[in-house]
Amino acid sequence: MTTPRDIEELEHMDEVDVHPDVHRPTEADEEEVLRRLYGEPDADGIFRGEGS
Repeated sequence: MTTPRDIEELEHMDEVDVHPDVHRPTEADEEEVLRRLYGEPDADGIFRGEGS
């Protein structure tokens, strides 16, 4: 069931960053923080947090 909130969010999807490297860290310590929170990235370099 689609809620009014879902519709509101879908209206803004074109504003979401769709750059192919959006998952890569941009700050010097960001990768360290991501590793602490989510563990090692997968083979594609994405911090998925699976298994944690």
